[in-house]
This record gives sequence, C-alpha cells and structure tokens, in this order.
Amino acid sequence: MVMVLGTDVHRFDRAVEWLDRWLADQPQPAPRCIVQHGSAAAPRLAEGRDFLDHAELQRLMAEATVVVAHGGPATITEARRTGHLPIVVPRDPGRDEHVDDHQQRFARRLDEAGLVHVCETEEALRATLDRAVADPDAFAVATPEEAADGTAPVNEAVRAVGRVVDGLTAARRRSWPRRRRRPRRDLRVLFVGGLGRSGSTLVDRMLAQMPDVASVGELVHIWERAVRDDERCGCGEAFSACPFWQKVGQLAFGGWENIDVDEVLRLKALADRTRFVPALALPRLSAQRRADVVAYTSYFAAIYAAVREVSGCDVVVDSSKHASLAFALRWAHEIDLRVLHLVRDARGVAYSWSKRVLRPEVVGDEQYMTQYSPAEVGVLWTAQNAAFGVLDATGVPVLRLRYEDVLRDPGAALARLRRHADLGERADALDFLGAGGIDLDVDHTVAGNPMRFQTGHVPLRADDEWRTKLPRGHRRLVSVLTLPLRLRYGYLR
Repeated sequence: MVMVLGTDVHRFDRAVEWLDRWLADQPQPAPRCIVQHGSAAAPRLAEGRDFLDHAELQRLMAEATVVVAHGGPATITEARRTGHLPIVVPRDPGRDEHVDDHQQRFARRLDEAGLVHVCETEEALRATLDRAVADPDAFAVATPEEAADGTAPVNEAVRAVGRVVDGLTAARRRSWPRRRRRPRRDLRVLFVGGLGRSGSTLVDRMLAQMPDVASVGELVHIWERAVRDDERCGCGEAFSACPFWQKVGQLAFGGWENIDVDEVLRLKALADRTRFVPALALPRLSAQRRADVVAYTSYFAAIYAAVREVSGCDVVVDSSKHASLAFALRWAHEIDLRVLHLVRDARGVAYSWSKRVLRPEVVGDEQYMTQYSPAEVGVLWTAQNAAFGVLDATGVPVLRLRYEDVLRDPGAALARLRRHADLGERADALDFLGAGGIDLDVDHTVAGNPMRFQTGHVPLRADDEWRTKLPRGHRRLVSVLTLPLRLRYGYLR
C-alpha cells in the first residue's frame, strides 16, 4: 500500500494517525505500507518518506495494491493512470490542513462520478481499507496502456473464480495480496518559452503533428479564456463544446465546472509573476511560497496528466512562453520538465508586436491582440530571454533554438527537439514536412497566435518584413536595448 499526502505546508497528521491505528489492528505480519507524509508527522507502523521524487512515486504506485491519497488533483490523476481507483482522504481547512475546501469539493465530485472512493471519517477509511484487502481488483482501473492493448483488469466473473480459489487455498491468517507490476511513463512536459511573437505557435503546431506529441497551446491562459470566457479551441469549437477538452476536464477535475477560476488566478498572482523569478530560481523556497507554488502548479499537472491519457501521447507541449510559469513548474515534482527556449531576432519581434491583429477565437465580440512599443519590446525581450538562461543554470534541461534556424532547416531543428524531449526514433515522426512547407491537421490548443487555426499546407518562409517596414529609429532603439543578448545568440554575425 502507498499513501501519498503531497508537499503542502499544512500538516496532515490526521490521515497518518488513522492509517497507523488501522495497521495496528491488522493480523501480523502487517502489510507493508509506505507513507509519503510531507510536513505531517512520520508514521509509527509504516515506512515514512517526507518526499518522493516523481520516478520513485510512479514506481511505488505501479507496484502497490492500494493507493490512498489526499485530495490533490495531480496525485489522484497519477494514481488512476497507474491503474488504481484511489482511496481519497481530502484535507479539511477546518482542521488547518489546507487553505480552503477545494480538496473536499473536488473529491466529493469525483466520488459521485465513481472515479475515487472518498473517506472523510476514520470509520469510512478503515472499512474501505478492509474492502481493498479482501478484493484488491475492485480498486483497480485500466491504465492507458491496458486500454490500448486489451489487458484491462479482469471482469467480475473471473474475479469471482479467483476468490473461490483463494478461499480454498488461503491460510487462516489474512495475507496481503500482491498486484502485478503496472507499466509506467514519466509525465514529460516540453515547455516552449521565450517572448511572444517569436514563432512559438508555428513550432508548437509542428510538434503537434508528431504522433507521440500532444499540444495544448498556451495553457497559462486556459482559466480566463477557455474555462471562464469559453473562447474557441484550435479545432474551431467553443471550449465547452470541444469533446477533447471536456474529456480532459472530466478526468482532471471531474468537470471544468469544479474549477474556481478566481481561486486559480489568486494563486497565479502569488506564484506566477515575472518579479518572482529570482526567488523561484533559488535552491529553496520559503514555506509559504512553496505552498503557493505547489497549489498553483497542481492544476497544471492534473491537466498535463489528463491530456496525456486522453491523447495517448508520450509528451505534452505547453507553449505558454512565460518564464515565471516555467520557473514555477520546476518545483512540481510530478512533472519531468524539458524547456525549449525559442529565440527570434528582437527587431522582428518588435515589428510583430506593432501590428494590429484580430483575435478570431473570441466569440461574439471583436478583440485585438495586445500591442507593445519598440522600447517595451526591447526590455521584455531581454528580460524573458535572460530568465531562460538562468533557468538553464538551475539544472532544468533547456534547449535554445533560433526561430530563423527552425525555418532554415525544420527537419534538423525538430530532430534536436525530439532528442531533447527524450522521444524515440519514429519513421513517421516528421511526415508532415513537405516541399517548402508543412501539412497541418486540426489541433486542440486553448490560446496562441491566430495561425493555430490554420490547417492544410502552410508554406515556410523567412519572415523578414521588419527589415523594410520597421522604422529606422525603432530598429535602432531595439538594437541598442537588446545588443548583449543578440550578440550572445549570434545575431550580429
């Protein structure tokens, strides 16, 4: 058995004590139980770990007979992905176990949908654990791999036969049943970072055409633009009408209606701001900042895990670009974060930001994308790109590519990206590359440049309009403001 209580700064001693008392009443030798207890007191009768890295957590879940979890969306999703119907003990803010009651509301909704077993009292937990011991298959679900290859958990008839055989051959003392090892994969996320208008949407679309990659677009905007404002997905449908995103929302949160957008945005203000980058780059965070960051990034982890399960892909691409979000995600231990630092000549970026571009994803209104002055672009370009250099120094795997080089040789650039994301060799990985362009299918992206709606054959060409259309004074200003990094990135050669 594995109990996972997360890394929230609030103590959750109650769950550990309940498990200890249940273990004390079990026939000896008691079943092996590992508890990841975080800030709670270590268990007396189980093996205690204050922290588990993502790979170890996945391994333990894959080998466990039963998983008991707190009400964190990412933990629940990971438990289901490794084949468990998790037993969930949500944190109670009334006992100072969390900042609010979102775990209770979330867990109860999942329980109603039959996706978890919620236990809010010690008696309920003891009874549910007894049931799990007696019939572990009742607490198993099909993993994505099993659903694909037909090896889903056995049906009730087979389980009944198994119980009869067990009853005839079992010793008088109740034993702890073993469960076969489940396959596992890391929650790999390729984060496309850099300043906007650097070609990230085009690169994102290229990646999305690969059969083992799923792209979500700029996920940082999903809360306002998709969940709240119901803007169009890249497939053309309103977010609420897109079957892909409705499946993701159901799996990640029991439905998007369970998301309190104001609460997520409150956490964003506490965890995901450019001015927080220096603090997020430190080797350790303060207890309060860590709690805010973990709470905020748990929403992203839940979506990434659900996207991977719904799509069946190995890697999820998030082209949110913001350095502050990438720094926050480095503290989400369930995520194997890889970063593409995409750079474009600052003068081309400045020209792109000066254009008035309609946002076609807005339904029932006419809105335009933000515009920035050349001076603003110069400062933002330097700040954002420098931040990704710092992120690289923290140990996060970062690959820097120039947008101009991607256009010049897309095959070579994408091959480097596949290696960076630890994707294996596939003969069909780059089939969408054609003569002078790419062939784009429909993608389910929640935000990004309007070209995310383009499908069919799209020519690839150098975008050098800025050389003739960006006023000379503006070009000089941007050149001066961005000189050090343009020199470092090879734009003066």
